[in-house]
Parts: sequence; structure tokens; C-alpha cells
Amino acid sequence: MIKFLKNKNYSIQNRKYHLSRMNEPAFSAKHDAAYERAVTLFSTDFFSFPAGQRSNIYDSVLKLLDIAINARIGLPNKFKFDSEKDPITQYLLLLKDTVKAAHALVAHEVILFKEEKRLSSFIGPNLSSQIRSTDEIFTNSELNICHCANDLIEMASSSINRYRERLQKTFNNEDLARYKKTLIEFTKLYDTYGPTYTDEANSNTPPNKDQ
Repeated sequence: MIKFLKNKNYSIQNRKYHLSRMNEPAFSAKHDAAYERAVTLFSTDFFSFPAGQRSNIYDSVLKLLDIAINARIGLPNKFKFDSEKDPITQYLLLLKDTVKAAHALVAHEVILFKEEKRLSSFIGPNLSSQIRSTDEIFTNSELNICHCANDLIEMASSSINRYRERLQKTFNNEDLARYKKTLIEFTKLYDTYGPTYTDEANSNTPPNKDQ
């Protein structure tokens, strides 16, 4: 009787695992599409855009990284998936934190520009020159952080590609077809993620200093 129960329990767990494996191509495709779109957006030379538009890009990149992280965590595993020990999840979290740091700096620039007149009337007329000096420091810091993030992406590129290749080799023909089909659909969806570029003349954000 005990042996039967053990076998029955194992069978239930095994069935649950195999059912969850059915979602593996979809989760993998979702992860890959979201990550690739995030990298594409972040690799754009968006320092040619004013601060407000850069802020929009950061917003989109962070949303896409969240999608990629959640898809990664959602991947089935016969044993309990431990995201704290998964190097890809940790890499994505590190990249997200780095992008958030740059986003915080550009948000600071936007706030300073919008509130400059109000702050000047409160603190004094000399605030404008101080804001310009501070703004330059924050912009340079943002640029340096972006360079660090791009270096991180480049260093991880080979490992990410190798992992994808190994994972796809584990798919049977049907699962591989599902992965490719789902990847196309998610790619189309995430291609819509990105900033809405408005006429700079109508923007309430400061123009880029390099223009």
C-alpha cells in the first residue's frame, strides 16, 4: 500500500512537471523577445533626444526587463526554481538596477527643468546657474551609467546566446515550432514598446546639450 502511494505521488508530480513543460517554449519565447527589445531600445543612441524622451525609453526598457525576468522565473523546472541561484535571472536583475539608476538621473534633470522658475523664486536668482552646473554633472553620470550597462549587455551576449541554443536543442520538433511561432508574436507585440517621439519644440523637457 505504501509503495503504491509513493508511486502515485510520484506520478502526480511527474504529470504536473510534464504539463508545465508544455509552457516552456512560450515562456522562453516571451523572455527572449522582451530581452531583445529591451537591448535594442537601450542600444539606441538616445542621448540625441531630450531628457523627457530618454525617460520614456528608460520606462520601456524597465518594463521589458520586468517581463523578461518574470518569464524567466516562470520557466518550469523539475526541482524548485531558485531565482537567487539562477545566473541569468541575477544578470537581468543587475541590468535592471543599472538602468533604474540612469533613469533616476534623467528624472532629476526633468524635474529641475520643470521647477526651475518656482525654485528660483524661492531660493534666489543665482539658482539658475547652479542648476545648469548640477544638471551637467547628472547628465554625465547618466551617460557613464549607460556605458556600464551597455558593457554589461555586451559581456553577457555570448552566454545568453549559448543558453538559448542549448535550450532550443532540448525542444522536440513540435515545441521548437511553437517557440518560433510564439517568438514572432511576442516580437511584434514588444516592438510597440518604446517612446512616443514628440516635436521637441512642444516638449517640456530640456534639449540635449550635444545638439
